Amino acid sequence: MQVIEQKIKPEGINKITMGINTYEVMYIQARNNYPFNVDECIEKLQYVIAADDEHAGAHCLMGQIYEEQLEDFKQAEYYYRMTLYLDKDYTAVYVHFAYMLIKLNKLEEALRIIEASYRIPGTDTSVMAYFKGLLYEKYEMYSTAADYYKEAKKVSLHNYFCDAMNDQIKRVKEKRALDKKSKKKDKEKKKEKAS
Repeated sequence: MQVIEQKIKPEGINKITMGINTYEVMYIQARNNYPFNVDECIEKLQYVIAADDEHAGAHCLMGQIYEEQLEDFKQAEYYYRMTLYLDKDYTAVYVHFAYMLIKLNKLEEALRIIEASYRIPGTDTSVMAYFKGLLYEKYEMYSTAADYYKEAKKVSLHNYFCDAMNDQIKRVKEKRALDKKSKKKDKEKKKEKAS
């Protein structure tokens, strides 16, 4: 019996290019500089975006700078939306954009971004479940928030993240207890007024 050797080309691979272009190198340098040398990071990002205005990573990092360093949330949102427009599969933008929207109490929009992220390969689902927990905590739906923190813990692959989720669950339980006490006091006040 004769063995025939076949070379099988992996599906989806058409061409392998050697080397990284100058813009990619500058983008990597910008990422390495953030947040330690923001000035140099911005300079490199401006160069990358000027040369390649469709570079999703550069737009996302610029959004982070506007959000975290300048607290200019409108500009940050512009850059995050531009990143999504350029590359819906760029997973990092979902994390930054969703968290910013939660901080800004744009909860319905944050939920849409979180839900969209689940369809993207490579998304850290534990972080997204955590964000859902934060979102429901903002809605004061503490039981639902705790459930999402437990889900985040269940799908996480990192011990420190699991420990952080334990802290989140503990905080939510304390809030739920406070909420019950305040509701009980409100009922007692209403009874006193009615008497």
